Amino acid sequence: MFSSISRTLLAALLVLSIGAAQARADFPPYAKIVGIALVAPLSGDQKAYGIQLSNGMNLAIDQFNERRNLADYGFVFHSFDDQGDPGVAQQQADFSMVDPQTAIVVGHVGAEETLLSIPVYHQKNMPLIIPTSPQAAETRTGDDDIFRLCPTDVVEGQQAARYAERHLHAKKAAVLYQETDYGADAGGGFVDYASAGTALTAKDFAVHFDESNIKQEIAQVVAYAPDVVYLSGNGKDIGTALAALRGAGVTAPVLATQAAYDDRAVKAAGPAAESLIVSSCVPPVQLMPTASLFVRDYQARYGQVTSFGLMGFVAAQVAIDAAVQAHSGDPGAIVRQLQVGTFPTILGNYSFVRGGDPANPIVYFYQYTGGQFKYLTSSYPNPLVSR
Repeated sequence: MFSSISRTLLAALLVLSIGAAQARADFPPYAKIVGIALVAPLSGDQKAYGIQLSNGMNLAIDQFNERRNLADYGFVFHSFDDQGDPGVAQQQADFSMVDPQTAIVVGHVGAEETLLSIPVYHQKNMPLIIPTSPQAAETRTGDDDIFRLCPTDVVEGQQAARYAERHLHAKKAAVLYQETDYGADAGGGFVDYASAGTALTAKDFAVHFDESNIKQEIAQVVAYAPDVVYLSGNGKDIGTALAALRGAGVTAPVLATQAAYDDRAVKAAGPAAESLIVSSCVPPVQLMPTASLFVRDYQARYGQVTSFGLMGFVAAQVAIDAAVQAHSGDPGAIVRQLQVGTFPTILGNYSFVRGGDPANPIVYFYQYTGGQFKYLTSSYPNPLVSR
């Protein structure tokens, strides 16, 4: 990997990558130091997501270091810019492990960047925590050193169907899915739940979001006459489909994947966004007393709390606790601890099943009304949510 890059250029890249975001720390010379790296887009179209992840991780690491005892591990943080580009992501994944103190990596944002980089981490038995990406394929590689915080897109679809059946009392669902991995996975999860002997039936419709096809495809949905519609795909495209549905006279409740929890989706939907219900792996932190100090400190340092800032904080909490429980800064020991341990966070306890997905996945539902998303309920109870 390094042979095609001069040592001078490599050194410059590392300075640029690492210097961008280091948690504040001043350790005595005898302290045991563990490095945590983030690989995410810190430039380009998706840079806001990477910066927010970095902010959350910085805060968690600083908070731990500030209250550590003299004999405790100290943690340092380095960030690497994958630019939201799959090729760059593989390169930066390699760079993130150059420092021998690095014992765990958090990343990436995009599914393709994550998938292509997983073999790079696995080759060095480096534990990887995926903070937000839900694509099911990421934890189907057979590797035992990948750990994901959010439910998969398949689980998201399944739990959306459960919500439609139990809360909306739906009997007949139309599933409009975009022919992408994410769209097909979430839509397929919804159909799978409806096919498993429930009172809910579902028919799927592959939807193309260009103007020449969408009217014809929406007409098929109108003819099917569903009492609930599930939209699965990219956020802006979901908004386009929602506007077309309402324009065609479909009045049934509409659920959508977490991609629609986005200003671009709402803008594309226009007035049709009113009453849209979306799922998310992010709980309502305003209703979680355990998150109140995080919210206060994050706002004081970085401004408005975001879902990526929150999940960066939680990812760092899991990484720190895994090293502490393992009593080690060795990546292999941390992998083994992540496989068997339980890790308390401000969002509740995390543990992982074989393959690396969360053991008790919960999806949260929000409804767009009056110009904002308001919390409704969760697929399963989280005792830390106050209602």
